Amino acid sequence: MTATTLQTGAPATAPPHVPPPTIHIFVEVSKTDHRRIEFDHNPVTGQEIKSAAGVPLENDLAHRKQGQLELVTNEQEVTLKAGDHFVSLPPGTIS
Repeated sequence: MTATTLQTGAPATAPPHVPPPTIHIFVEVSKTDHRRIEFDHNPVTGQEIKSAAGVPLENDLAHRKQGQLELVTNEQEVTLKAGDHFVSLPPGTIS
């Protein structure tokens, strides 16, 4: 028996590739501009979120959690959950 043969003698086949689920989040760019962003990987960095939303990298980015805003830096990794909300604000707004 070889490594590519099952005990039944049938050739081994690789399991079908299952793509990762798409994660949808929202980025509030202004009071009237809320952008729906999709990612096919997790975690992502603040820079990836900003780039996908089309906002300047120098802007502040905050993750809205239970009514509070938590600063997310460009290098910081965030584990996303479907429906997460982020807010892009002018630089220096969040300390």
